[in-house]
Amino acid sequence: MRESISFARYRELQKLILEFSFSATFIDIFNNVKTAWDYMNALKFGDAAVTLHNIMAGIKKLEDKDDAALRMCALFMDEEGEDGTLYDEGKMKEKIDCWGRELAVTPFFQFAARQVPHWINAYKKVSLDGSKGEPEKEQ
Repeated sequence: MRESISFARYRELQKLILEFSFSATFIDIFNNVKTAWDYMNALKFGDAAVTLHNIMAGIKKLEDKDDAALRMCALFMDEEGEDGTLYDEGKMKEKIDCWGRELAVTPFFQFAARQVPHWINAYKKVSLDGSKGEPEKEQ
């Protein structure tokens, strides 16, 4: 476990922090589908198509790669003999695959969350706000 990382890995960490911080929740996906629905009802088919395409593209990206939290951890955790100055996406994937066969995900998620300033506070706020749900509108 490294306390600091190389410039190459730091550049990747900055991208992963954004991905980790702003990943879509089920509430986000629901709200985007609702937006597309509203566009369809307003006969704004172009806007609806763009919204739906963005949702599909986002879901496809999630399917194609490991979670940002795990990729962040792989930047800090080296295997014996690994060159910590390099960023090697294939090596990162190998580490994550190995962890997935033997370990629980919680410590990795907690480590990643600690790397993102103010993420825990924002997560708590969003979780509380999201759990309230939207009040139903009277028709």
